[in-house]
Order: sequence, then C-alpha cells, then structure tokens
Amino acid sequence: MKNLFRIVGVAVFVGVAVLIFRALRQYREDSVFDLAPAAAGGGQKRSISPELLSILADPADKGPIELLTDGAGKEWLVNRRNGYRYPVEDGIPIMLLEEGEKNKDEGLIQK
Repeated sequence: MKNLFRIVGVAVFVGVAVLIFRALRQYREDSVFDLAPAAAGGGQKRSISPELLSILADPADKGPIELLTDGAGKEWLVNRRNGYRYPVEDGIPIMLLEEGEKNKDEGLIQK
C-alpha cells in the first residue's frame, strides 16, 4: 500500500512539473511576438512596410493610396482623388472613413 501512495505521489509531482514547464514555454513563445515600444531599438520610428502599402486601399473609393510625411514628421496615408488623409500611428494605419473625413485636405486633391 505504501508503494502505491509513493507511485501516485511521484506521478502527481511529475504531472505538476510538466504543466509548469509547458506554461513557461508557452509564455516565452507568446512573448517573442510582443512589439517593442517605438522609442526602443535606437529610437527608430516604425513605418508601414512597402508590402502592406501595396495592398492597402482607401475605404471610401477602394483606390490606391500613398504614404506622405508632414512637416511635423507625422505619417499619413493619402488619397489624392478625394483629399482624405488617414493617420499612421506607430506604424499602424488607422483607415476608418470617419478619420479620413475628419482629416480631409482639399489641397491634396489632384484634378
């Protein structure tokens, strides 16, 4: 009977150890994909990749957009057909119609 309790005790201990090991390994794997703050890594600012820029389209007219930087260093995705500007915050485009209408600039429209 003593041997049975020892075997069950060892099995429970091994099971708990395996669960802790798997939880730590999963936490480390998930942490790899956490984004560093924009100021980290030499102070470089994140921007939109060219691959992403090539597939983005204006939600208003589904046409192509271009990336522009204003005098203050803020990045915008611009639709020159309707003057809508969509902000880019920390490398993430905010492409909501409300944002485009709110930041509309008539000077950007090409005739």
